[in-house]
Formats: sequence, C-alpha cells, structure tokens
Amino acid sequence: MKFKENELINETLDKHFETWSHTLNTADFVPAKFLNKIDKQIYKKLTKKLKEVEIYNLLYLQEEGYKLGLFQKLKIYFSGLKPLYLNEKQEINLYEEIAYLNEELEKCKKSKRKKKTNNSSDENN
Repeated sequence: MKFKENELINETLDKHFETWSHTLNTADFVPAKFLNKIDKQIYKKLTKKLKEVEIYNLLYLQEEGYKLGLFQKLKIYFSGLKPLYLNEKQEINLYEEIAYLNEELEKCKKSKRKKKTNNSSDENN
C-alpha cells in the first residue's frame, strides 16, 4: 500500500504548525482579537490545503494505475489541481535528474584523480 497521503498530510501539518508557532507568546504585544483572526485564517488555509492533499493523493493513485471511481475523477476534474500536480512532478523529476548528473560528474572526477595519482606514482618509480 502506498502511503503518499500520509506524507502529504505530515508535510502540510508541519508547515501550518510552524506558522501557528509564530503566534505563541505574542499576547503581550498583540491584541487577542487580532490573534483570533489570525488563528481563523490559518485554520481556513489548513482545511483548504487538506482538501488539496486528498486530490493530490487521488492523482498519485491514478498515476500508479489504481482505478478511480466516477466521483473521484469528478473531484479531480473540478478541483483544477491536475496542472499544478503535473508541473510539480515535472519539477521534482528535473531536480532528481540534476542530482543524478551531479553524482555522475563527481564519480568521473574521482576516477580521473585516481588515474592521475597512479600515473604520477608510476613516473616517480
């Protein structure tokens, strides 16, 4: 079973709890009425983001080959998140490719260094 949704939820909660942590110990210099408005706004954004997590999980499952029901497909269609999901996936793939190429470059550099040190030690003998 794929646990992509749990990873997305954890990431979302971490970000929002970090945001909430900025409001701790601020009652001394920020009015309580304003803090309540901030709390409501953060909560509203969190609920919206959790709905997006559900859609992202459906898109991920669809990509993995799971058969989605009609209502799940409609939920994806009407959310308008598919282009964002595909763009983020393309961006992640690009970063992974760059990281792989950097690793290969480092391997090549290390092998060239070894060859140079071996050649110089042969010449000294």
